[in-house]
Amino acid sequence: MDGAVLSDTITSVSGASPIEIDENKISTAISAINETREEKIKCLSEDIHIESTPSKCVYISIDDIGVKHQKDSRKEGSVRSYKFVENTVAHIQYGDKSHVLTGIGMLNVFKSVLAFLLVNNLLSRELVFMTDGANDLKGYISSVFNFHPYTVILDWFHLKKRCQERLSQSIRGKDKRNIVLEKLLRYLWVGDVPGATSYLTCIEHGDIKNQKWLDDLLAYLDRKKYAITCYALRAKLDLRNSSNPVEKANDLLIAQRQKHNGMSWSPIGSGSLAALQMIYLNQQQNLWFRKKELSLFIPEPVDNAV
Repeated sequence: MDGAVLSDTITSVSGASPIEIDENKISTAISAINETREEKIKCLSEDIHIESTPSKCVYISIDDIGVKHQKDSRKEGSVRSYKFVENTVAHIQYGDKSHVLTGIGMLNVFKSVLAFLLVNNLLSRELVFMTDGANDLKGYISSVFNFHPYTVILDWFHLKKRCQERLSQSIRGKDKRNIVLEKLLRYLWVGDVPGATSYLTCIEHGDIKNQKWLDDLLAYLDRKKYAITCYALRAKLDLRNSSNPVEKANDLLIAQRQKHNGMSWSPIGSGSLAALQMIYLNQQQNLWFRKKELSLFIPEPVDNAV
């Protein structure tokens, strides 16, 4: 709201927690990584964001999953069309605690995530969003959390998968494709997007079977460079590189029950069943069925929390 003044406890990161990863630890890790690499590809020390206190960070993964939409009615002889009901799932991790949220509509779930962080006094912590690179996620994160500092990291598996798919479509011959893929991933593993794009633009014309898909990969890297980090350094420091928890939550909340052949769902039915599954996954079934209440996990007290 225009003119609204928010408390520092929800707009900034508290510095009260002791630092777990300092500059010396990062420098030592970078040196160790570079010593094991045959090529002269260095971890880029500038613009690399590493959580100084991982145990106090909030890791958030959000993803959509579609199930077949059930029509209200279908005339005899009409052509079957496969529209989808899009469920959104969020996985929130803080230390050794985790919680899942679900709903119909990305914006609704982002609002739920914001409310969850607020009532749990977690907005004084550093927020790290692990994404699969979906285009709409960046916009939602920016619009809902523009009052708070955050980091967005592109999941390594999805980055690698996109490179594999586009190189398979653009490079001539399996052997050459594998060589290019291996070299490209070496650049990306250390977060060197400029090096990766320079390498791709220097591929000999005779090795390219479809320039369109190679250009598509270059455009993808340019769009996602803000979220491509030094994965090698994060792995060395035992930090997350993956949004896999939300993929697993998608499977447990929705896919296992709602994606069998022949099934179709209304938005209300699909969302309601996913919500019930959410209650069980968060281990709150006794509280819900006996008192019609849900509780939130309560982390350690936060300094100056309201």
